[in-house]
Amino acid sequence: MVTSLASMGLKPKKKSEGEEAAAAAPPPPRASKRSSSNPPVTMDHVLLASQETKEARESRIREMFGFFDKENCGYLEYAHIEAGLSALQIPSEYKYARDLLNACDKNKDGRVDYDEFKKYMDEKELELYRIFQAIDVEHNGSILPEELWEALVRAGIQIDDKELARFVERVDKDNNGVITFEEWRDFLLLYPHEATMENIYHYLERICMVDIGEQTVIPAGISKHIHASRYLIAGGVAGAASRTATAPLDRLKVVLQVQTTRARIMPAVKDIWKEGGFLGFFRGNGLNVLKVAPESAIRFYTYEMLKTAIVNARGEEVKSDVGTMGRLLAGGIAGAVAQTAIYPMDLVKTRLQTHACEGGRIPSLGTLSRDIWVQEGPRAFYRGLVPSLLGIIPYAGIDLAAYETLKDMSKKYILHEGEPGPLVQLGCGTISGALGASCVYPLQVIRTRLKVLIVEWVMYSGKP
Repeated sequence: MVTSLASMGLKPKKKSEGEEAAAAAPPPPRASKRSSSNPPVTMDHVLLASQETKEARESRIREMFGFFDKENCGYLEYAHIEAGLSALQIPSEYKYARDLLNACDKNKDGRVDYDEFKKYMDEKELELYRIFQAIDVEHNGSILPEELWEALVRAGIQIDDKELARFVERVDKDNNGVITFEEWRDFLLLYPHEATMENIYHYLERICMVDIGEQTVIPAGISKHIHASRYLIAGGVAGAASRTATAPLDRLKVVLQVQTTRARIMPAVKDIWKEGGFLGFFRGNGLNVLKVAPESAIRFYTYEMLKTAIVNARGEEVKSDVGTMGRLLAGGIAGAVAQTAIYPMDLVKTRLQTHACEGGRIPSLGTLSRDIWVQEGPRAFYRGLVPSLLGIIPYAGIDLAAYETLKDMSKKYILHEGEPGPLVQLGCGTISGALGASCVYPLQVIRTRLKVLIVEWVMYSGKP
């Protein structure tokens, strides 16, 4: 989040004699290792690190307030902050405009006057100075790349040399290879959340794991965090919520797929409603949600093992990034392993969704599973697995290629070389996912019909 004076169209002022003296002054004393991890600091320390006088800092903050207050209202509302962040090419999709308003608005009246804005700036600069001092272990007034890397490791984040260089490049305005406090401050000054290394990294990398029904793509960057279990939990909760929200569409899709005559949507909707009412649209959703956690865990850890194997096969001189083809291969195999592992649950879910209920009675999962085992044998739990696996690699390839193409097009024609935010990425992911799913949809129809084929034979023929 670069918020330098230059990005706001404001010219930095020439340093006064007081500022020159501040620049020549030694850095503030640092706390010993035995002291608290958050040693007390004052605004004088911040002024020394920023090489500013009180007057220059006051002028800078007033100019920043005026940058948002284009209408000279004397206060800032949500619209002012959102417009200002948009002018700085900070995506409003992050909801930082609302968060920044809440962080500044001390009296909670929906407006931010200058005093509130300055108080936020005081608190934020003190916070940023503390974390800057914690990273600057060499005590030389700047953050070296190796110091930044060590701070990320302490926060539980592992990145390679290429990503570290990109991190430094985003913050280092003068491109001298180190990060001064002024650059650090300008980059994070309008970041309204707690400035921890973990939060800063998440903002920079924009890690998101989107669950789109049964097809998920492992995002590049998620595996770099040591505490990956947090992402699995978050992904599991998000997956459960998204699948519950789309459960009626999933039930309708399965019902339409098994129809041998021309499928029509409205008659199918009426049949589902007539058979089970509103809850009929959510039949099988419990099992669909239940398989999110094991499927995500198996896919993730298999992906990690395969990624390591690919790197080792290439040799030690190759960095840890496996590249696009490596991610496609590892992700495809990981998806196949996860799909195979949870396929029996998926088959039972499909059988439950298509089961013709007599008198409105829905069989329990135990009864349905036992009937499949007794009447059709254990191999029946994997009926339709082959077409399911055949669609994984093509889907991942089409989805990845379309996503990268759409993202590049958005950067070139819409954002004018700016970085796409979450909303743009979500749009690109939705379109690419829909394209990939459409291409492999015939295989999905075959899979669904194979799943229920024996059910219909038993139900209508009366044979055991």
